[in-house]
Amino acid sequence: MSPAFSFRKIFLGMAAGLLGALTCLVLVYIAGVASTAISSKDFFTTLLVGATYLPLMLLFVLFFPSLGIALVVGLTLGLISNLTKRIFAIVGGTIVGLVLGEIVLSFVVPSIVVPQPGDFTSIVSNHYLSGAYGLILGVLTGLFFRWMDA
Repeated sequence: MSPAFSFRKIFLGMAAGLLGALTCLVLVYIAGVASTAISSKDFFTTLLVGATYLPLMLLFVLFFPSLGIALVVGLTLGLISNLTKRIFAIVGGTIVGLVLGEIVLSFVVPSIVVPQPGDFTSIVSNHYLSGAYGLILGVLTGLFFRWMDA
């Protein structure tokens, strides 16, 4: 017998998705600043990229797709946890995040903003990076959902 349907779990899943998206964006920001520092080996270039370019690109290119992916992952986790007794939050979040990250970042975003060689959209639409981003986003959302639903 499946447990009674609860809107609380759906809202917890969506809240976990919001937390996962924000955490993942912070991790991407830190990784972007670190990779800029390693590749340029110049403090002022890293400071300029970290203060202007990277936050703007994350806001304009990655913020809304991340929110969309994370909310759908959280909603899916909330619905699945309503239908089963055991929560497969991390595994389910990983699989759904990987699939949605690949679809949204590799196919939807490049169809809206045409990537040019070397720009931020071409970096985001790389299949390996978009899959890794969706995977991390799904894992974070699953972890937050498991923590909130405990």
